[in-house]
Amino acid sequence: MIQNNTNKNKSCYNQSTSPKSMVASESDQKKRIKSYIEAFKSLSEKDPDGFESIAPELLRRSVWNWRGADPYFSERLSLWLDKECLWTPFHEIIPKSKNTVLDRPAVNAPSKEHLSSIHKELFSRLEEKFDGDFNRWDAAIRDQFIVLGMLAIAGKGGEKQGRMVHNLGISEGENGLIQGSNAIRAAKIAISRMAKPMKIFNPAKGHGYERVHSFSDSNTSDLVARYVLSHDASTLLPQSLLRNSYD
Repeated sequence: MIQNNTNKNKSCYNQSTSPKSMVASESDQKKRIKSYIEAFKSLSEKDPDGFESIAPELLRRSVWNWRGADPYFSERLSLWLDKECLWTPFHEIIPKSKNTVLDRPAVNAPSKEHLSSIHKELFSRLEEKFDGDFNRWDAAIRDQFIVLGMLAIAGKGGEKQGRMVHNLGISEGENGLIQGSNAIRAAKIAISRMAKPMKIFNPAKGHGYERVHSFSDSNTSDLVARYVLSHDASTLLPQSLLRNSYD
């Protein structure tokens, strides 16, 4: 009995769970996190090479602690660490839901009978342009499908040029950016001509990898996204982009 009384006097039995103590604990946590972030920033400035080598592993461990075994986000994080971190903020790749669907469900193309006359004409032209076995498409048609698909899924918010260049399979560096920018421009011109008299794209904004391309109308982008996702050639699009569209 004496032993039992002694155990009850230990600190673990006296820990306060009052609202005031919980608020204080949360405040301390925020202060620590702020200090850690400032410390990492200082280290990255003092030893950029060293920090660059250890930062990816720190991110992977943090993601593991947060989400556990998540094949989808592990893949997404690897893509981000490899290239996309150059133009995509980390918060943009975080899944919108805790439980991400790994198997992409079937998507049906819009039914023409429910479309306006201008959209019916657009989809007739899309079907004509992207007809046949996509494995036999030439590079120009392939680029047009990828550009159209990425922009349609992104909607009016738009897609950054850096990610588009990367997913067109064009190399990095200044020459790669110029080549990629030209490929995107050529694809958009071809699609715009096909879509006339409809104005399908907004003028691009920004420069370099941060330059943003977008659809001019959210309704059209939604309809085109459904068409693209229903097409066999949707496998040409980045898998992470397809999965994000179902979160």
